Amino acid sequence: MKKLTLTFCALFALLVVAPALYADGPEKYSGKEKEVMQPAPPVCDFYRAHEWDLDIWGSYAFGADTGQNPFDTSRFLGELVNDPFSPDEDPTITNITANGTTTTDDPTFNPNERVNVARISHNQLFGRDDSLGGGVDVKYFWSRYLGAGVEALGLTAKRNFAGGGLLTLTGRYPFGRFAPYVTGGMGFIDGGDTLYEFFNEKQASGPSKEEEFFTVDPVANHHVRALGQIGAGLEFRVTCHIGLMADFTWNFVFGQENHPDKFHTIVEQGQDTTIAFGTVVSTTTITNTAIELRPGHGSDNQDFGMARFGVTFSY
Repeated sequence: MKKLTLTFCALFALLVVAPALYADGPEKYSGKEKEVMQPAPPVCDFYRAHEWDLDIWGSYAFGADTGQNPFDTSRFLGELVNDPFSPDEDPTITNITANGTTTTDDPTFNPNERVNVARISHNQLFGRDDSLGGGVDVKYFWSRYLGAGVEALGLTAKRNFAGGGLLTLTGRYPFGRFAPYVTGGMGFIDGGDTLYEFFNEKQASGPSKEEEFFTVDPVANHHVRALGQIGAGLEFRVTCHIGLMADFTWNFVFGQENHPDKFHTIVEQGQDTTIAFGTVVSTTTITNTAIELRPGHGSDNQDFGMARFGVTFSY
């Protein structure tokens, strides 16, 4: 009887203690923590088919035709000897009064003469050698390697703005985060300006005084010209959807009918008048002539190179 009771107590103790030993046993027995390995997340594809890219960039552009024709600053000093009007005679009014006094005055006759006499800048798009600008383009890549898009660009001229747009085609060769590419497009450009030299004659403090001086001023272009573009560059993806881009493009301006600068003759007439005792006693007609340059328009001297740096957003 005692053995049966002892056996029963031992079995009961084993049934009570065994689950606890099993719950804590393996970890405590081995003395080591079990590590659960998680699968690595998949690496993103930096360049994809059916991808939309938005590029926002700034640019530095330089003209193919740089430099200026000489501008003689010495003509600003003293009496001008290169006045385009020959002769430059202003009409006068001679008054003879009853007491014998004679006065001569210059009436206000064409007091603001302004004659274009020469083209200064070789470049006829920026009016100077280089320019800053920027733009944006949107491209769709139907494969990892080929895409098409539209581009808008703007460039600062001397005192104007040149802007245009293109349809583009881009081919790239991705490897890792990098993708060298070539691009080309066709479109249009408008605006810009050219520097010209002007002779100016302005009335000063009174009708008998005038000032003569030369200035160099831009003349704006108001004709749309065709624009072609070829270039090459490199893109680097910082993340799957954000990248950096840099490229260089050469841009051809053409297609506008070329009309060169031309010269024509300006004729101005006036009268010298003599008044005696309040009555006109004589009049003499005077004629002044000048040769003026009339700016042409076209696409000559407007090709330019452009370096672009920007950010790409890919979706």
